[in-house]
Amino acid sequence: MLFHATIGSIPIKPNIVALAAVTIDGKIARHANHFPDWTSPEDKTFFQSMLEKSDVFVIGNNTYKTAEEPLSKRNCIIFTRSVQDTERRGDHLLLYNGAGKTSIESLLEPYRSVALLGGAQVYSYFLERDLIDDLYLTIEPIIFGQGLNLFEHETESTTRLQLASMRQMNPQGTVLLHYQRPPAGLPNLK
Repeated sequence: MLFHATIGSIPIKPNIVALAAVTIDGKIARHANHFPDWTSPEDKTFFQSMLEKSDVFVIGNNTYKTAEEPLSKRNCIIFTRSVQDTERRGDHLLLYNGAGKTSIESLLEPYRSVALLGGAQVYSYFLERDLIDDLYLTIEPIIFGQGLNLFEHETESTTRLQLASMRQMNPQGTVLLHYQRPPAGLPNLK
């Protein structure tokens, strides 16, 4: 990893937390422009509390467009193919092309807490690079039947996470799962 911030000689890596709500059948949305109005009030409360703890949000362009108004006031790195590398837009927005020269690690160096807000390509980008420390997954008791999956791998691999906690959020059956990167020494399956 390319993180250079240190305390003394100890490197500091930002804590990267993926936040996602999925249906029982594992969908994050019906389509790319689907506004996430289908999640429970309890999930929205949890989501807001996690956002308050984050220094920067990393989000895909389509996902950003579904909630542009509130997100435009916060530090955001927006994944997009509309720029060659990076481009600053105002005080809070940085457009980023993951295929450009700049590494995502170098962009995240100044931050301590990073929230990944989706969509599937952003989650997959970070997962494939083994950059996700925590995954908070809210499972809502609904079924879309079709739509966008949480992860869309470009490579064939299996990533192991370890369940840290789980709790039922409401009587309707919304469940919050918290997964973490497993301790060192447990390899991912390729």
